[in-house]
Amino acid sequence: MKTCKFLIVVAWTLFLGIHTFTDNLEALLGSRIIEFRLTSPDFSHFFSFSDITMIHPNFILIKTGHFLGFAILDVLLFAWLGKHGRAVVLSFGFAVFTEVMQLYFGRDGRLYDVIIDTMGIISVYVLLKQFKARSQESSM
Repeated sequence: MKTCKFLIVVAWTLFLGIHTFTDNLEALLGSRIIEFRLTSPDFSHFFSFSDITMIHPNFILIKTGHFLGFAILDVLLFAWLGKHGRAVVLSFGFAVFTEVMQLYFGRDGRLYDVIIDTMGIISVYVLLKQFKARSQESSM
């Protein structure tokens, strides 16, 4: 069972990775075209907030994908590891990794995307803590 959970985590991280590192997200989503292009990164773009709504024509959809993608990753890691602290740390680490790596793949890696990813991770953490507390109260 543990191996199956691990394989699901690997599959989900590959799914997130393909969506993160493909050269053109719109081509992937619209035409299912996957291309990778290595570029020389400009790390100053990572800290830019001025283009927050201009990068993607489907801004809300893309940012919802960030939130949900990393929320799901956190759930899967928690199910595999059984320790939510470790799941949060690994999810957050992967969020930072993917955004920094986007700078090498001609994409727009941004700190605000890490923040959105982290909001998804923290939401899962809080919801699971509340669920655990409620289930402990009802079993008393």
